[in-house]
Amino acid sequence: MFNKISIASALLLGLTSCIGYKAASPEKIERLKNNSEIKANMKISDKWIQEKQQDQPDFPYQWMSELLSPELEAMIKEGLAHNVDIIISKEKLNQVELSMDIAGSSLYPSVNALANTSNNLVSGSHIGNLQFKANWELDLWGKNKSAEMVSVSQYYSAVFKKKLLEQSVAAMIAKAYYLNISGQYQEQKISDYISKTQDLKKIFTVQNKVGTANTLDLSNIESEIILLNSYLEKVKNANSQSRRSLEMLCGKYPEGLIKVNSDFFTLKHDIPTDFPLSLLEKRSDIMAQLFQIESSFYEVQEAKAARLPSLNISAAFGAAETNVGGISNLFSNPLIKVGGGLTTPIFNGGRLKKNVEIKTSQQQQVIEDYSKSVLLAFSEVESALANLSSIDKQKVFQQQLITALEKNIALTKKQIQIGSSNSFVLIKKQRELIKKEMNNIDLDLQQRMERINLYMALGASGLEKF
Repeated sequence: MFNKISIASALLLGLTSCIGYKAASPEKIERLKNNSEIKANMKISDKWIQEKQQDQPDFPYQWMSELLSPELEAMIKEGLAHNVDIIISKEKLNQVELSMDIAGSSLYPSVNALANTSNNLVSGSHIGNLQFKANWELDLWGKNKSAEMVSVSQYYSAVFKKKLLEQSVAAMIAKAYYLNISGQYQEQKISDYISKTQDLKKIFTVQNKVGTANTLDLSNIESEIILLNSYLEKVKNANSQSRRSLEMLCGKYPEGLIKVNSDFFTLKHDIPTDFPLSLLEKRSDIMAQLFQIESSFYEVQEAKAARLPSLNISAAFGAAETNVGGISNLFSNPLIKVGGGLTTPIFNGGRLKKNVEIKTSQQQQVIEDYSKSVLLAFSEVESALANLSSIDKQKVFQQQLITALEKNIALTKKQIQIGSSNSFVLIKKQRELIKKEMNNIDLDLQQRMERINLYMALGASGLEKF
């Protein structure tokens, strides 16, 4: 008897060990990734370090970390804790995790309780039945295990999507922060420009009285002041809306009252010229796509296993009594049943076969989506680098122009002292200088924005942790 039980146990263990199940090993996923038409046409630039060396130094991020003032770090922490989209994403991830647990339950037996009673109205007899039923589909070919792993892969994909959201929120807070600083600068410069224009109006007023300027000149300068005040009001409103945007990102009520106390300090660290390819491979969106490939691998495996025979084992334990009260003692009339069943698909109109083809096609689509994400990542990096290079050159020219104007203004002041120039010329040059300084503020803002864009394109390592 003992030998029969041992043999049966060994047989059961063999049947439940998922004969057809195959794990999605890194080598298999790599082969799937390489089976991409998009990737086949992609040639990677030499600026990307593709060798994965153990002694390779860590990629430097000082060029980004110098943007993180204590004030900005505090705002990012607040945003990650209270941003509405992040709070919602936590609940979505929780739902995916619960779905993963549900998918895993199919690997285990299901047990149900059954209780019923019936009465014969003619004879007056009644029968009561109480049973515990168990059913277990032996996962011979790994169908249920593959279905569970689909959910596991989907869960990790969702984890990286949530991480991407946190990185995006942190980046948007950083951009809104510097946009606020820029707005404060611009507002002050426009006020200075209006002040210089009002000084011009005073000169025109005096010249009009002595006959060296006409009423049209005075009218033109008055119209310019009106337009400048209108533009200043527009900028103030834009700055207020920008502050509301920053408050919204941080999960606050958008009053537009938040204060940013910082400036455009000089950036000291240069952008690296070489980049490890592993940076892109670890991007949150690309990792999410990678787990989608893994999920599709298991979906194909599950679809193939669905075409094979399935074996079920069932058991029941209970009691049946003509006297309902007798069921209170299960062993008064015990009922024990054990059985099994084999089911195999024979004809279903080709549905199962077509389902394999559909899952295989979907797998190829996911692979191409992954390659598209990689291509987009390269594009984002190259665009940010090109923009940063252009901005750096523009800043050099802009600073040279500002320096030349400052020297010109200094010379004009000396000429005024000796009587060879006048305040009218000086004020015009000072107004021109303010315009160039406003352009320089725009370049400072663009420089910081593009550094954030490059940081995000390279995977935003650590930004969401502040």
